[in-house]
Amino acid sequence: MGTAIVILLLIIWLVFIQFKLSDITTSLNELKKSLLKDKITNPGKADDTPPPQPEGNKHIQADEKSETVLSISDIPDDILFNTDTPKEQQQQEQIQNTRKKQPLTFENLFLGNIFNKIGAIAILVALIILIKLVSPYFVLTPQLKAILGYLAGFGLMIGGLSLHTKNKMQNYAEVLVGTGFGALFISTYCACSVLKLINLPETIIISTVFLLSAFYLADRLKTTSMLVITLIAAYLNPIVFNAEFAVSSNFLFGYLIFTNLLALLYTYKNNSKKIIPPLNLCITCVMAFVLCKQASIAYPIILWGLYTAYDLITLIKEQSNKTLNYINLTVLTGLMLNAFWGENNILGYIQLGCAAIYGIIACIKRQNSDARLNYTHLALISAFLFVIFFCSDSNPTKCIVWSIETAILAYYAYKYKLKSLAVWSIIIWAAAYCSILTVDGVFGVKDITTYVPVWNIRLAMLAPLAISSGVSYYILKQAEDDSMVNISEFFRFAGITTAYLYAGLELNNLISKQLDSGRSNITFIKTMTDSMICSIYAINLKQLQSKTNFLTPFLNVISGLAGTVVLALLIFAGCHYKPMEAFIPLINIRTLAFLTAISAFVLYAKWTKKSVFKYIALILGFILVHFEISDVITKYAITEGRYLISICWILYSGIITTIGILRNKDYLKITGIILSIISVLRVFFYDLAEIDILYKFIAVTTLGFILMIISYIYNKKSAK
Repeated sequence: MGTAIVILLLIIWLVFIQFKLSDITTSLNELKKSLLKDKITNPGKADDTPPPQPEGNKHIQADEKSETVLSISDIPDDILFNTDTPKEQQQQEQIQNTRKKQPLTFENLFLGNIFNKIGAIAILVALIILIKLVSPYFVLTPQLKAILGYLAGFGLMIGGLSLHTKNKMQNYAEVLVGTGFGALFISTYCACSVLKLINLPETIIISTVFLLSAFYLADRLKTTSMLVITLIAAYLNPIVFNAEFAVSSNFLFGYLIFTNLLALLYTYKNNSKKIIPPLNLCITCVMAFVLCKQASIAYPIILWGLYTAYDLITLIKEQSNKTLNYINLTVLTGLMLNAFWGENNILGYIQLGCAAIYGIIACIKRQNSDARLNYTHLALISAFLFVIFFCSDSNPTKCIVWSIETAILAYYAYKYKLKSLAVWSIIIWAAAYCSILTVDGVFGVKDITTYVPVWNIRLAMLAPLAISSGVSYYILKQAEDDSMVNISEFFRFAGITTAYLYAGLELNNLISKQLDSGRSNITFIKTMTDSMICSIYAINLKQLQSKTNFLTPFLNVISGLAGTVVLALLIFAGCHYKPMEAFIPLINIRTLAFLTAISAFVLYAKWTKKSVFKYIALILGFILVHFEISDVITKYAITEGRYLISICWILYSGIITTIGILRNKDYLKITGIILSIISVLRVFFYDLAEIDILYKFIAVTTLGFILMIISYIYNKKSAK
């Protein structure tokens, strides 16, 4: 299974590189066309003016002026990387001039480029099968098998090099040369592991010579196809022969490091092939996981250091590959996990060392803003992983460390004006918050008898988060960059939310601690308390929204959800007071919760200039009156108490309608009229149906007087 996976990865790698090379070829063609156009249309530009020459060389100058660029092919392909000697340049130009560039089409891409490479891989696999599996059925001596393998490899190489000089055959020839190198690799490994003709040191020496030769030819011929096929063959050897060869993990890593080193050297000299090292490193990581169970710590670190050193060297040429840096760190982390699974302290120290190295490099490269920022990100990732590994058994420690790191990052973001560090501070804060989700005692208490109010694990976890949020907000709000000021608003929101979360959780546990757990009013009291906290929280969010434009949509959603929760808690949980014997009309926790919510919606209406919140506040008052009267009837067992509810409805609607008329408030008048209509309907279609004649008289009389008073006040007000 592992072999199939790696071979599939190699084929995907091959296809991906082919697309990349096609893009590079297209870009070079466009560059050559533009250079040719400038040469033809602007022959007299100042930059092309030759320097003064002696009298004796005038005829030479005249001959040079008479030359004309006739075609695109007159411009050499290595115009951007011209580091060879004149003789070598002439040889390379002859090679490049023999190439006939074809338009990139679907047909050419697959039939002319990719299929032949996949066919080459198939040939190499077939050769392996022939030597390793099929060969026992043929009467061939081990020496003859090895000779035939080498002859096949050299024959393919010679044939490929011969075809390379012919027009339209360069790409095909390069694949043949690469296949020949692959056959030589396979023959060498077979001679060692299957045929037992040579020992391990000799195998390493011969393979090294073949690899160096392949890289030399790839560089001389300016081709990547041959190199890719050669690398695939180099990777296939340890995969296929691992079982019989019984190679040690140290040898495997040494072989992989050597292969990666050659790939880096080739890429360093041919910078346009940047895609090779990242893919090469990924395949190396997969192979290490598939084939290596345990290896010395030195080899993964050497591999990581090799790519880090390569990146530092390329920084001098300003050709750094940022993607390679992140893949390098990922591969190191993966290899360390494979080598030290369960030993979190070792993994933590490794990541701490990486963070220190990347931090030092970032300081050294402070003159290069891109490099400094890149290595700063790498240092932060390593520091993040350090906390994960080193503090894996202590989530509280993670929370405290990351909370402190959040404030530090906010400070450096403000000091050096780096928005990316401010974004990182949000990520670290979120990680700190997530680290306490499973800590017992923060969001719930299993045994309430052991609960200690205020001074407990909840305070120890949420306090650092709230303090870190406050400090980060105070630092970033002073920044000149608006985006960093906006990030400071996130921290203000985070601090406020953490504080309310702590208050709600603490009050709930305190109620459970102080009251008998068997009492029926614990849940009711908790619900009313939660509704008050949500009401105040929603008000605070709405106030915060008026001071920032960054989180407006988000705050709208959160405050809207908080308001919806308040309405649900009050209407569905507050309909009956529990326990009824503790109920005192209007002087109870439910009334306090309703009044808090009504105040919140009034403030909502004031700040948003939307009347809908005023209507909600009036309806909440109406519901409160209904609940209170219903519980009065229930507690004091008032018979025929339905009329009392209707009278209270009428009184409430009459009062707000009167106030609306006197103060000319449409929302009061409209709500009062609607509630009055509902009250009248209740009286005539519900209350008067079955009650005694005395109660009917009282209800109708009350209704009549209230409606007459309302009408009188309205008409008097209108006459003025």
